[in-house]
Amino acid sequence: MNMTEKINAWIDEHAEEMIEELQGFARIPSVSRSDLAEENAPFGPDCRKMLDYALKRAAEMGFETDDHDGYIGSACMGDMNNAIGIIGHMDVVPVGKGWIYPPYEATRLGKDFLIGRGVSDNKSACVMSLFLMKMFRELGVEMKHGLRAILGISEETGMQDLSYFKEHAVVPVISLVPDSSFPVCRAQKGSLSARVSIEKGAQLDELFAGEAVNIVPPEASVIVKLPADAVKAALSAKEEGKYAVEEADGGCKLTAFGRPAHAAAPEGGLNAIHLLMEALCDLPLTDETSIAAVKAILKLTEGYYGECVNIAAEDEVSGKTTLNIGLARTAGDRFQLHLDSRLSIASFPSEMVAACTEAAEKLGFAMDEADTTQPFNLPDDHPAMNALMDAYREITGRDDPAYSMGGGTYSRIIPTAVTFGLGLPGGKARPEGLPEGHGGAHQCDEYLYIPNWLEAVKIYASAVLKLDQVIA
Repeated sequence: MNMTEKINAWIDEHAEEMIEELQGFARIPSVSRSDLAEENAPFGPDCRKMLDYALKRAAEMGFETDDHDGYIGSACMGDMNNAIGIIGHMDVVPVGKGWIYPPYEATRLGKDFLIGRGVSDNKSACVMSLFLMKMFRELGVEMKHGLRAILGISEETGMQDLSYFKEHAVVPVISLVPDSSFPVCRAQKGSLSARVSIEKGAQLDELFAGEAVNIVPPEASVIVKLPADAVKAALSAKEEGKYAVEEADGGCKLTAFGRPAHAAAPEGGLNAIHLLMEALCDLPLTDETSIAAVKAILKLTEGYYGECVNIAAEDEVSGKTTLNIGLARTAGDRFQLHLDSRLSIASFPSEMVAACTEAAEKLGFAMDEADTTQPFNLPDDHPAMNALMDAYREITGRDDPAYSMGGGTYSRIIPTAVTFGLGLPGGKARPEGLPEGHGGAHQCDEYLYIPNWLEAVKIYASAVLKLDQVIA
């Protein structure tokens, strides 16, 4: 039996053990909350609990572990100063509403599916990295490099965890980021994150939408200072189920219901903020400031590709710039909205900030803050490219090309990191009866298709061994 056959057999034999380990990880709520920071827990107590659990399990497997001041964890097999890294994250986006299955029970559905927040994005990658080290050690595989699992806990909220690691720890000579799809991600878009605000006027209050800026908000609400009966009458011709009206102090609460999607592909969702503004346009509002706010927000949330703020762009490698308005809140006498744009690599981020600011101000908004990240583009002659593509082809028998994406992964933080897997291309199996709009990484009833995960682990095993040979 050659080494590939031994590796594949080991993974098959330990599949149930890996699944049970993943269930343990996924049963811990771990939304990153810097607003709940404590000593040695910069992202809140839940992420601290998640980090403690993961490091304890890694230590029990016999690996050297590091808790990097509570910002991030790591576990290593072999030479830590000359290691290949696998960087995953254990923080998750908020649960939101509408789940059919319990979000933190990691429900096993038949033999092929797990359902729960984080089972796909991205705790499966973290569990995989620990079991790869365990497998290489048990099979006695000799490597020139060490292998290091890096376990993040703020990827969904700004990647401060890996930034801290980069500044305070020994960075691997090369790292793989299993937080997208196979084969190799050759390019990632840049990003523009911004917060704008506008005066709300006298007839509107308590605008609230979204739980995370990188999710198309599925629900949005506002207090309208009009009688509930008048609002219901004005909306009587609207599609049933898209709106709800209930009595509230001083008027009524109007809620709109959309459909969630990842901010990197917002066209797959339906932004509830936009639906809410459409409804408000049909109401007999009389306050000019409130009317102006509604029209401005309606325009800001129109479309998916940044035309509304003059940042639209497209290129052959990374495709179109996208724009999501993911959060809306009330702050004093103003409404605040948070923008998440994934910029085509043809864009210059600083120019996009200027264009967005000018356009937003013309609509009546103030630009409160704006940050950008640079795009990432892996050259075709990078030593990892052929090794990773060969590993993918050998295990799957497929010849898919390298791709680009709008999602932001840890490879933005560390220049030597390459996004690779874990999702497999082609038709994706779904749990029977799961409704449309459920099942994705940031959606309700997030699920993992176990056979694909196990194949991904085999691809990663081959990829690590090939990298070990081609990386100095």
